[in-house]
Amino acid sequence: MRACILSIGSELMLGQITDTNASWLARDLAEAGVELMQVTQVGDDRALLLRAMKNALEIADVVICTGGIGPTDDDLTRETIAELVDETPGVDVDLLQHLEKYFTDMGREMPRRNAKQAWLIPSAESVPNPVGTAPGWFVTIAGEPEKYILTMPGVPREMYRMWEEQMKPRVLARTESQIIDTIQIKTIGIGESDAEERIHDLVLAADPQVATYAKDDGVHIRVTAMGTDFNEVRARRDKARDEIYRRLGDYIWGTDHDTLAGVLAQALKQRGMMLALHEIGTGGALGSLLSGDPVAARSFTRDIVEPHHTNEVLDIPWQDDAGNLRVTIRFNGDIDEQAVTRGVMHMQVAHETLETPVEQTWQIRGSIADIQRRVGLNAVHALHGWLAQLEG
Repeated sequence: MRACILSIGSELMLGQITDTNASWLARDLAEAGVELMQVTQVGDDRALLLRAMKNALEIADVVICTGGIGPTDDDLTRETIAELVDETPGVDVDLLQHLEKYFTDMGREMPRRNAKQAWLIPSAESVPNPVGTAPGWFVTIAGEPEKYILTMPGVPREMYRMWEEQMKPRVLARTESQIIDTIQIKTIGIGESDAEERIHDLVLAADPQVATYAKDDGVHIRVTAMGTDFNEVRARRDKARDEIYRRLGDYIWGTDHDTLAGVLAQALKQRGMMLALHEIGTGGALGSLLSGDPVAARSFTRDIVEPHHTNEVLDIPWQDDAGNLRVTIRFNGDIDEQAVTRGVMHMQVAHETLETPVEQTWQIRGSIADIQRRVGLNAVHALHGWLAQLEG
């Protein structure tokens, strides 16, 4: 299957925002085995947008549009598609009721212009938007072969979720007879270059496709096998997966939709434990990481946070935390002449099964936000290891 991406909005043409949607989609399409033919940015001009859609349909099987599906007059994607397929949009009653409920639940009255987001045409299937007001369209254009136009919000967090949960499965289901089987292996505690070097022969083999990606929660390794027989494709994928586990098993913490905080929370739950946290100079890095994950949000009993310049560290009574992991993290750092923060992270973990607390130290440098991110990641990674030791 061949695809084109249309990034829509005059703010792109004026340089007011960066087109991160296109680069993200390009990577995901490549990993899914969909050939990307062209990426085009188009302003809020109906004639230019219509021309861009026609040009894209000449060279691609699916046209992926991001942006231009809001409620205002300069959001023209729906009107342009309706003109392209010669259909008249009308308000879908069910969609309108859903929109009205969305605003009612927020204690607001829906502006009349938002009714535009309930439009539908006969050749379009409405695609839910769980985190915004603008549903997408999946438009089927009759012909031999059939072609498709997808519309998604331009807001990245809305687009990412709609693509992963709604649009991508629809696209891949229409990919001839080809089966695309992917697993994403997640690691931490190893750099991308080191990880890639250890599996370099698998990357070069290209069947299945193996690629590494540096992410905020470590290095991800994506394995993608393609073919026409499911069992044969799955066998090739799993053979590469098993070899990666053999070489990098000490660093692997999860796969696919696992989150680092969620995996830690599950490990704690299996052992009947929670965390009692005391953070000094971290800005609550570990507590923030855990509380931001719906699975991990209830995995700690306390998170006492102190500034790094505190002269006297609080003497925390741990008597009420018998059976839990008692974690103390301290970060001491200074900003150098290049406005870079450099410092030392020290972490101590105590538990009733440990004769003496376990301690570890890291040297960290970066921006304040990066320091907090790395403190949280280091802490979670270390806790995984210590939980495994306690179990042993």
